[in-house]
Order: sequence, then C-alpha cells, then structure tokens
Amino acid sequence: MKLASVDQIKEIDLLSTSKYKIPSKTRMEIAGFKCFEIIKKEYGPKNVLLVVGTGNNGGDGLVVAKYLRIYGLKCEILTINNSKKRSSDYLENLNIVKKLKIKIIRSPKGLNLKKFDLIIDALFGVGLNRDLTKEVSNLINRINSTKIPICSLDIPSGLNADTGLAYGACMNSDLTITFDFVKPGLLTDPGYKYSKKIHLVKLATPIELSNKLNNFFVDDNFFNNFFKARNKSANKGSFGHVLVIGGSRNMSGAISIAGLSAYKSGCGLVTLCIPKCISNALKKKFPESIFIEIPNSSDGSTMNEEFFIKEVKKRLTKKPSAVVIGPGMGNRAGLLDVVRESINFFDCPIILDADGLNVVSGNLNILKRSRKDVIITPHPGEMARLANTTIKDVQENRINIAKEISTKTNAITVLKGYRTIIASPKNKFYINGSGNEGMATGGMGDCLTGIIASFIAQGYSTIDSTILGIFAHGKAGDIISVKNSKRGILASEIIKILPKTISTIEENSNTNIELDVISNA
Repeated sequence: MKLASVDQIKEIDLLSTSKYKIPSKTRMEIAGFKCFEIIKKEYGPKNVLLVVGTGNNGGDGLVVAKYLRIYGLKCEILTINNSKKRSSDYLENLNIVKKLKIKIIRSPKGLNLKKFDLIIDALFGVGLNRDLTKEVSNLINRINSTKIPICSLDIPSGLNADTGLAYGACMNSDLTITFDFVKPGLLTDPGYKYSKKIHLVKLATPIELSNKLNNFFVDDNFFNNFFKARNKSANKGSFGHVLVIGGSRNMSGAISIAGLSAYKSGCGLVTLCIPKCISNALKKKFPESIFIEIPNSSDGSTMNEEFFIKEVKKRLTKKPSAVVIGPGMGNRAGLLDVVRESINFFDCPIILDADGLNVVSGNLNILKRSRKDVIITPHPGEMARLANTTIKDVQENRINIAKEISTKTNAITVLKGYRTIIASPKNKFYINGSGNEGMATGGMGDCLTGIIASFIAQGYSTIDSTILGIFAHGKAGDIISVKNSKRGILASEIIKILPKTISTIEENSNTNIELDVISNA
C-alpha cells in the first residue's frame, strides 16, 4: 500500500481539482458513500451519532449522515465549530441534511451518548496541526470512556497524520476508514494504538498523481513480481557468500544465529570471522560454516583488531557477496578499526548491527567511505546514541529520525521495533507490516541481519533485500504466534521456519489480490 504525507495529500487534492477538473464535492460524495457502505456492512447500526467539525472531514461525515437517513437508519449530528472556514462543499451537504430533517445538536452538554450504538468521528482530518482546545479534548475523552464503537473518517480526530503523535486527546477508533492512501501516522508508533483496524477506500484520484508517491506500507501484496527464480542446476556458488564478522567470549551465540539465518534464507555459503577464543565451540555447533580465526585481544575476550585485516586477506578463500559486522563482537573502542578496515577493504554491501553500530556511534562519517551500500539496523536505544537524542524522542519521531540518519550516513537505515521503519538515502521510506511483541527476545537482531545479508548474496538489491528480509523475519514470527503464542518467540524458532515462510510470501505474491484492510490489534 502506498503512503501519503499531509503535504502530499494536500497537493493531490489541489491537483485533482485544478488540473484534472474533478470537483472536490465529487470526491467528498465518493468518500461519504463508500464510508456509509462499509459502516452498514461492519456495524449494521440502528442509532448513530456523527460528531462533525466544520472542515472537509466534517463534510464527509455529513454525506454519511445523508445516506444513513436515505437508507432508513436513525442518526443525529453533533456539530463542533472548530474552524471559521467552511467550504462550499460542506455547506451544500449541511443544507441537504437539514432538508432531510436530521437532528443537529450544537453542544455536547447534556447529550446522552448511551442511546447510540455507533459514533462516527468526522471532527478533524489530516489538516489538523495544533493542540486541541480543552472543550474538544474533554469531548473526545468522554467518547473514549464509553464502550460504544467508534468509526473515524480518514484518521482518528486528534492524530498527527505524519508522526502518529496525538495533539493532546485522540479518538480511540475501532475502525478508521482512510481515503485514497494510508497515512504514516496511522501505522507507526504510537499512532497505531488509536486505530484497531484500518480500511482503505479509493476516491477519484488520477493514477498519474498516485504514481508520484514512493513510500510504502509493506504487506504480502508488496512483493508482486518480486522474487527471482532459483535455477534447478544451481550450485552453492549460485546463491552467494555471506561473511559475518563478530563473536566474543561472552557472546558466541549471536554470530552463529546470524550465520544460520543466512543459510536458512537461501544463500549458498557462510563464513564466520571470529576470535580464536570461541572457535572450538562454534565449529562443533555450526559445521556448515567456513571459519576465519582472528587472534584474541590482550584480555582474551574479543578479536584483536591489529591482526584482523591481515588474517582476512590471508584466509578468505572466496569473495563475499555481503558482509555483516557486529553480532556479539563486543564494543571495545579498538574494534572501531575492524569496521573501518572492513569498509575500506570489502567491495560489497555491508550491514552493521549491534556492537558494529555501537563502536561507530561517534564516528558516523566512516560509513560514507564505503564503495558499496551500507545498511544499519539500530533498535531505539542504539538509534538514540547515533542521533544523539533520547529514546523517547526516537519513538515519538521514528520516521523523521530514520530519514535524518539515513541522509547523514548515506546508509539504508532500519529503525527496529513494532512497525519497523526502513529509510533510504534517496528520501524514501517504508513501514513494515509484519512482526509482533513476542519477538522481543535476545538474538532477534542477529537473525534479521543474517536474513538481509542472505538476500543480498542471492542477487537482490540492498533496499529490496532489506525490505524482504524484515518482512520475512516478522512474518515468521507471526506464523509462530498464531500456532503458539505471542510470548517468548525465539530466534531459533524463526530460523527453523524461514524456508517455508519465504516460500509462503512468494506464493502470496502471485495472487495479485490488493489488500485494503490493516489490523493494528
């Protein structure tokens, strides 16, 4: 699904009318009628309260009220004067509902909400850019406190459509019917919490305007015509070589998770570059891997950076297709040289995760020296260090901060968490639609980097590998959660079902069924 920011929506509305001569009242009529159809099907309401503002979102609500009355359903309208400006489209529909003798309430004082079985929220649309008044906040909080279902038109009133932050109070919608394109704020943290379900409806928007949008919500439908055929006569060299650099005395499991997830995602060869202190244990645990052993550091816990590049040059028998740096590596300051030398030496995409990110957090300019693409995969804490801010600020501005760091580092930036953000240096971003809270366990990040590296090795572009890797990782977690629980999902469980999960995504990608419903529950 394509995503559209507030500015993009405003431009589309303007051009639809000025350039393509589609009357704005036509778009309002389509929006209102389609909302009515969905509401009638979803709820079959008997007595509806429509809470409408005086902008175009309120106009959409008036169209819904019109059709409710025309089809014999009881409704009342509570109007909130939230703007001095009233469009001609709004006024035209207001006159119609008056002629239909729909009851219009001018104040919420004394209003008995309990008599209604559905509340339709048409108070504010995407144009809201200010804190709500005390009166409006009190009304929203009062509505939220009832157990009456709430259906919001376009976005829940009070929500910033770009960031997902609330302007004080915000409607807690059971269903949001959004128009034309999904708004990022409906999906990202914390905005997703205000809509249990999102239903996308298309208006009369010219395809030329839609084609200009390049930000996406990644779901099963995203991968149409995406997958590369796997040759039946292939050998292990056909599917690429992943090199993983990391491991330390106290964290030997991380690098094996990354390596094994790379194999199970379909690459042909994995090499682990590790300190000698963990080589015996890993060779027994991971016999399918090739090993490059680096002398230990002076304390015997990590690899010695002074010997790193010399040993790699000596022992690397096959050029890697992708390099992962960081799983379990340790964050000794000297290990910055491992990252620096890798960027200078390897002529392939590099993925930095975990300790690989920690050691470069104060030296981000290093990343720009890479001859090939760099991918960084911070969780919110690591991102806070990279951006020199707080975790709270990161979580409240996930899209913008991911985009800023991507521009600053010239790296594809993956801000992990629920609804992971993927930002590219080309000013594009994607919101991932898979995954769940059960995956908040140790080793998940290592598993993810191995999957992304594997797809790069198999010949997918770095951005496509990142998108597919993240979606497949989350999809596996979703499959496990349905079968078992959203508690305690392990990286080893994800790895076990990766081949089947990826095949399922590929099979679904061939259905060409456009999805129009998103669950935030």
